[in-house]
Amino acid sequence: MKKLLIATTALVGTAGVVAADVTFSGYGRFGILYEEDRANDTGDLEETRLESRYRLNIDSSTETDGGVRFAARIRVQADDNEDGTADQGVFSGARFQVSAGGFRVRVGNVSGVHDAAEVINFFGFEPGLIGQIGHYGTFAGGDAPIDAFDSTGAGANGINVKYEAGDFAVMASYSEDYDENDQSTTTDDFEAFEIGASYDFSGWTFGVAYGTADFGDANADPTLNGVDVDFWTATATGSIGAADVVFFVGDTDADNDDVAYGISGSFPVGASTDILASYAGGGADGLDDEYGVGFAHSLGGGVKLHGMVGRNTAENTVADLGVRFDF
Repeated sequence: MKKLLIATTALVGTAGVVAADVTFSGYGRFGILYEEDRANDTGDLEETRLESRYRLNIDSSTETDGGVRFAARIRVQADDNEDGTADQGVFSGARFQVSAGGFRVRVGNVSGVHDAAEVINFFGFEPGLIGQIGHYGTFAGGDAPIDAFDSTGAGANGINVKYEAGDFAVMASYSEDYDENDQSTTTDDFEAFEIGASYDFSGWTFGVAYGTADFGDANADPTLNGVDVDFWTATATGSIGAADVVFFVGDTDADNDDVAYGISGSFPVGASTDILASYAGGGADGLDDEYGVGFAHSLGGGVKLHGMVGRNTAENTVADLGVRFDF
């Protein structure tokens, strides 16, 4: 990914000149999205609509004389609306970071252990332009809130700590009660904790993670008020022949949830094209198996053509086709 680097300098007292870096990176995407029987709370929506996103990460960093690095990120993002209309770009909350050696601490608008996807490969290979299908699709049914970096809001105002030593890494995250929109369900009041670890061995990375969420009394879904949910996940990431694959398994103690499992992978076809596929089964009652297959074709210069077709957990056909360019 190409980055535009702006080097800035600041004079600090009589200690001399300290260099600080500001970098810009991100991506744009646009295309067509299809979902059979698509609807929302206010009525039916068009099954086919335009899809677009522009994301710009602004990262600032500097380093002390002792080698301790300080950094911060803020994001600007513009998405389309659910009804297919365009929306304006907005700023995210800030994420701050300090790191030295193998130790790193992030505070503010942070990702939890699962969303960070550094010790647990939660997302794997998602076919298509926007990731309508994933090997995690039947996991928890939305009952396990996962802290995520909020691209268009203030975020969790939590803390994320990571330590790496050789082939081993461990990460933990925590946030107090806050308003949050997780991957599939709007919840308004919960306290979240996650911890995970990974180990690289013989070309494979094995990760495990555990999380818990204590819901308060002000949730969009009243059945969650006062509920405590524990959940765990495990992944194995490696290669089988020419294919890169991820195996996923996870479970929660929410009522009527079975163990969720899934697999996703990417297989190269020629020098410029990859075939991606994902499958998810088990999991929460009322969710059917989810699967999809797609492709990513490089056009050069960080530009890729993406497309997919599949079926979601509601047994509806989904598909998309579009272009993504990274910068």
